[in-house]
Amino acid sequence: MPNVKVLVISSDPVLQGFLQRNLREYGYQSYSTKDCGEGLRALPDAEVADLVLLDAMMPTMEGIEVSLRIRQWCQVPILMLSAWGAGRDKVRRLDFSSDDYLTEPLDAAGLISHIENVLRRNEAARSGVSAGAA
Repeated sequence: MPNVKVLVISSDPVLQGFLQRNLREYGYQSYSTKDCGEGLRALPDAEVADLVLLDAMMPTMEGIEVSLRIRQWCQVPILMLSAWGAGRDKVRRLDFSSDDYLTEPLDAAGLISHIENVLRRNEAARSGVSAGAA
């Protein structure tokens, strides 16, 4: 997906490195911040991101709170990343304005697949096409 800009918000340098490497390898432009506030300040500029990869566990603000703040003024797709397992918490996080959810450990192919699916669903929603037909 050429010219797709991904904003990575994570305080984990290992996770950031993994994401940056794999995003570049698959042709995405990526930008990262380790601070939720910095990420929130960057997003109003529509040129910054077509998708946000958001770490659910941050030291200053949880991913849920960040995604809710983003949703107050922006509909950029959000893919939440967490070391927590699935189940009720996964559903709760999806209900709180993220578009998809991935648990760690991540693998590159699964990450890219989820990114592409979220972007496809978002494009279908913006163009008025049902996600099933996209």
